[in-house]
Amino acid sequence: MNKEQLQKLAESAETEEVRNLAKADLQKIELQEKAAKGDPLSRSLLALKDTIDTFKRSSTGTGSVNEEEVKKLVASMKTGIKGKVGYNDLDPELQSKLSGQVKTTLTLTTPYSKGVGKTLAESQVMRPLFQKLLSDFVARNNVYLYGGAGTGKTYIVEQLAKFLGYDYIEVNCNQFTSPLDLVGGQTIEGYQKGKLEMAWSNIAKNGEEMKGAILCLDELPKLDPNTAGVLNAALAKVKLGTPEDPVFIYNGKGEKIYKKNIFVVATGNTQLNETSVEYEANFKQDLSLQDRFVGSCYEVVADYKSEFENALQDFAFIFIFMTKIREAILERSLAGVAFVSYRILISLRDTYIVSRDLEMQKVANTAIKKPKTLKEGIDSFLDLFKVTQKEYLKDVSDYNTFVNQIIPAKDSMPLNELNTDEEMKQVKALIKANEEKLNKVNE
Repeated sequence: MNKEQLQKLAESAETEEVRNLAKADLQKIELQEKAAKGDPLSRSLLALKDTIDTFKRSSTGTGSVNEEEVKKLVASMKTGIKGKVGYNDLDPELQSKLSGQVKTTLTLTTPYSKGVGKTLAESQVMRPLFQKLLSDFVARNNVYLYGGAGTGKTYIVEQLAKFLGYDYIEVNCNQFTSPLDLVGGQTIEGYQKGKLEMAWSNIAKNGEEMKGAILCLDELPKLDPNTAGVLNAALAKVKLGTPEDPVFIYNGKGEKIYKKNIFVVATGNTQLNETSVEYEANFKQDLSLQDRFVGSCYEVVADYKSEFENALQDFAFIFIFMTKIREAILERSLAGVAFVSYRILISLRDTYIVSRDLEMQKVANTAIKKPKTLKEGIDSFLDLFKVTQKEYLKDVSDYNTFVNQIIPAKDSMPLNELNTDEEMKQVKALIKANEEKLNKVNE
């Protein structure tokens, strides 16, 4: 079909599907014409279109393509237009194919219902720790995750809640957490629902019903042992009951609250039967509380591959620098002061993007005259440490070279082409060393 015929179909075909197909073929012909005249962008966009079309045919069973073929096609697409088409410009399905982050769904049966979880990257789902959590979920075991600050304990629980389609309910445990926070109670403003009460009943604060709830007892060792006792009865009953013979707890009004879909995950920096010099606010908990999690206590170590792929894939220089900071903090046992978390990595990434992107600097239609820089974000983090500690971290991470040479050099590069071959080698080495550590923990 020639160009004129396609133009007529695109304008007058009766069905939208035919019009769209005609438009797509017309666009391809136009790209071919420009490419034939030597236009590099048209050649690359044409290759990109072929890549996506081939991949989508394989996804629907009308063709086949392996990951190597896709990468070769994308490599050809980039020829001649360096800096104009990057990873973020690709079709979402193609991005997933290239990164290996195939989306996965799961159907799980609970004692009360059967539900389909939401999509999550396959690399995340297949993590050994995530697989253990899924197994414990089905077995209705309470789980305790312990490890250094910033290792991603609460993050993986949030991801699990997303995967299951459950509400994530978090109790920030400390010495001031009271029974009212857990099972509810009367306040000057009226009755306040407790978070354990909401998770147990699957009824939110506003009265809406949940599909299920993950109750995250964050920093459980910091909970006053007397208040922790309030949890014991509920934690002992999580595995009990059926829809025909449900178990219950009492809320702050003395009412019976019947158990629905609940999964309990607690986190902490240490084992429940230990105290720590580094984390001074921890209490040594009663053995009966520890017994509620027996058989499902897992050490958590930061997963560099997951952090890089999900947060800093296009910003290797930030990942390398902050990894040096993180490892220095752990070496000197300074995590009780501040730590490198997934959140700080995302914060620094977004700070740098905003400092480079003029459109993102507009707030309430008023342009930012002097955007916050990556250096200022890092300095704000380092200022949490004492002077001698900060100087040590700066020295071990080669801070001066980073802020005076590396950042200015990156500022002159296209935002989507910051990674160098040497930096990617460093990233791979860091990830490999981290995976060896993860494997030891998971043995």
